Amino acid sequence: MRALVTFVICLEMVFGAELPTDIQKCRYDEGDCIKNAINLLIRRYPKGLPKLGISPFNDFRPGDLQLFEAPQVGSMWLNFKLINQVINGCENATVTHVSGFQQDPTKAKVEIGLRIPRLVHRSQYKMQMRWLSMVQTNTTGPCYAEFQNVSLTLNLKVIVRYRQEKRYLKIYELMPKVELGRFFLELGDLYQHNLDLTLVVNRFYRENWLALWNDIEPKVSPSFSRSGAQLLNNIFDTISYDDMFL
Repeated sequence: MRALVTFVICLEMVFGAELPTDIQKCRYDEGDCIKNAINLLIRRYPKGLPKLGISPFNDFRPGDLQLFEAPQVGSMWLNFKLINQVINGCENATVTHVSGFQQDPTKAKVEIGLRIPRLVHRSQYKMQMRWLSMVQTNTTGPCYAEFQNVSLTLNLKVIVRYRQEKRYLKIYELMPKVELGRFFLELGDLYQHNLDLTLVVNRFYRENWLALWNDIEPKVSPSFSRSGAQLLNNIFDTISYDDMFL
């Protein structure tokens, strides 16, 4: 879930002890206040706040992602990995709703909704593939993808831990729901000695983008859910839940 980074970094800024003076701090369960504060931060601080150690969220760099992995036996198998990933476009996100940050968050459904008009993904891919006796390849090259009209809903389940008489949250489950208006994928240098075949495969991806997304989404979501939960837990482990609000 690439879009998750927008909410993660904004949470760090909204709830941090050194909140910028031009951003309003909120009370428990004030969903509209929290939503408006996050949206204001996105617009005013697209490059983050270096003086607070907050990295830019217009240049997200997730870890490597193994999309497909299979033993290299038989007539058909595929190994596919993305490295050096860079995601741009989160700075244009809009938080649509926030709920569940009550005084006791374990008794509420914590949910955050975002919309992002366009996410651009750039990386390098490593692919090994065999398809019957007709195609066998071992190649690397640039990967370019676009996610258009992204609608993201995050559902969080949390527990409360006590430390020095203060409450700290810990996420034990993060469930994302993603809807796309369009998905575009292009793999460069796919077949280095057969440009026509590379063009045919990329055209197939464009024409069948929905089926392609439905195939890879179950593999992408768990990876980014784990990354998102780790980022949020780092914040929740540092900042007491009682200090996040007025």
